[in-house]
Amino acid sequence: MKFRYALRTRYSDTAQDGIIHHPSFVIFLEVARIEFFKSLGCDINDLERQKILCPVVELSVQYLKPLYSLEDILVEVEVDVFSKVRFSLKYQIFREQQCVAKASTTHCFLNSSFKPIAIPEKLLFEFKQGSC
Repeated sequence: MKFRYALRTRYSDTAQDGIIHHPSFVIFLEVARIEFFKSLGCDINDLERQKILCPVVELSVQYLKPLYSLEDILVEVEVDVFSKVRFSLKYQIFREQQCVAKASTTHCFLNSSFKPIAIPEKLLFEFKQGSC
């Protein structure tokens, strides 16, 4: 199942050529990922209060078409692969029906000592159910 999150690009994200600057795409991915987790009942702020971190350990973005300021976009997120300690997500960013970017991220969970820990059970359960 794919999670979809709608956003609007910002004028402040444009470069001098009027095109959304490439690092802004990474922010779009992060916003959608946090909302995806929230939709699964996993609030990132709650995890951090428990001293659990979820860093990005790998990121890949394929830019297919430019985006411009104040465009409505849709970010699709879905779980690609996962184990007990690591997971990967894949993304597509759409403007109307056109895919303008594809991406993937890989994550793990860490404790306050930055040691790897298992994916929280609630999230792992959701991954296994295929509801995401």
